[in-house]
Amino acid sequence: MKRFPRLYPRTIYGQMVMLVSVCMFLTLSITSFLLYAFRPLMPPIPAGPGTSILAIETGIEALQAAPLQIREAIAQKISGNEITFVVGPPPPCVQVRTDHITEFLQSMLVYRGNVTRHALRAKSCAPHDAGMPISYLYLPRDNISILVSNNPNHHLGHMLRWTMPLTVSLVSLLTITLSLTFWSIWHISRPLRNIAAQADAFGYDIAPDPLPEHGPTEVRRLTHAFNRMQARIAASAEERTRMLIAIGHDLRTPLTRLFMRLELGGEEASPAAMKHDLTLMKKMLNGALHFLREQTDAEKAEAIDLASLLESLCHEFTVVDHTIHYTGPTQLTCICQTTALERAISNLIENGLKYGTEVSVTLRTEGRRALIDISDNGPGIPANLLASARLPFYRLDPARASDGGLGLGLSIADAIITRHNGQLSLSNIEPHGLRAHISLPLGTLPTS
Repeated sequence: MKRFPRLYPRTIYGQMVMLVSVCMFLTLSITSFLLYAFRPLMPPIPAGPGTSILAIETGIEALQAAPLQIREAIAQKISGNEITFVVGPPPPCVQVRTDHITEFLQSMLVYRGNVTRHALRAKSCAPHDAGMPISYLYLPRDNISILVSNNPNHHLGHMLRWTMPLTVSLVSLLTITLSLTFWSIWHISRPLRNIAAQADAFGYDIAPDPLPEHGPTEVRRLTHAFNRMQARIAASAEERTRMLIAIGHDLRTPLTRLFMRLELGGEEASPAAMKHDLTLMKKMLNGALHFLREQTDAEKAEAIDLASLLESLCHEFTVVDHTIHYTGPTQLTCICQTTALERAISNLIENGLKYGTEVSVTLRTEGRRALIDISDNGPGIPANLLASARLPFYRLDPARASDGGLGLGLSIADAIITRHNGQLSLSNIEPHGLRAHISLPLGTLPTS
């Protein structure tokens, strides 16, 4: 049964887009529900001066249409706390400067065509005991007065019912957005905090455990790069330690012989014998220094004929009475560092001739990669030591230190091939022998 694809995006961009989309969808859904649920409770007409104007118009029309003898009763019936209708002139009041609400009521009544400006008198009076100013409207022709309280005609209950859907939706939007934002920031920043803590601890522990790779794709890549950097630094420190130990151990033997020659004197202290030990020491030191320079020097890459390079190397070894065979195409272009790659392949050929009597070099292609096999008929390497054989300053036979070797041949070749974005692998051949397999990209510039 096939698994359903993961709907949760892996990148930071995708996660933020998804979180914002979910937040907006939830907010719109909640808002729609609240509008549907509270709409029956909302007043049909919003409170305010507009409501007063409609009530005034209705009252005036009702009084104008009623007979004179019943107008007083109708005026009492239609009067309320905020609008009072009086048949007759308005009661006396302390007139004040006309406020904007009085002017608004007069202008709207005239604008709507119920009365003319000359047929409607309006003035503002000082507040009564309630503390609210009053607008007096008087129609002399009909002998009708209207007293209107100038306070904003809003009711708390109406306001709450009117604003509740919007208020709740905004609060919901704020709550959902903040919750998802804090969660996403925590989710994304947690791996970054782990990387920062690991980087701080790396100065005290040179070989810590790698960080788990989780979180968005960008954070996973950062964690992977940090783990690789951490591993490279730890490997470099280990190589330097191993180099110092190997040099100290290997130099101790010729130094001891020099002291003994000086103590014994005679033929043992001859210039030729002492020169041999000094030359051996010089060879060891030069090998270590050359290895260190190889880690930092970067030769310019160029396009070469890889087949011609391998044929030339095989010919050079054949000239000095070594048995070596080349099999492969006559021409194959590859972008590489010529001198460095030539040294790496020479080290592998020399290693095969050192422990065997015959070496074969094979070149072929697979896609956009060149595959080189260097095989010998020597004793091979024990399977449990194949991985260690490429380590710097590692010798399978410690007794071979007397020839000045530091165990750098395979490690130098591996470093050069890795710098070319390639891979070097070692495997045994049945019934005996060792094969060094090299895989190189044909058209990729090597990394410096």
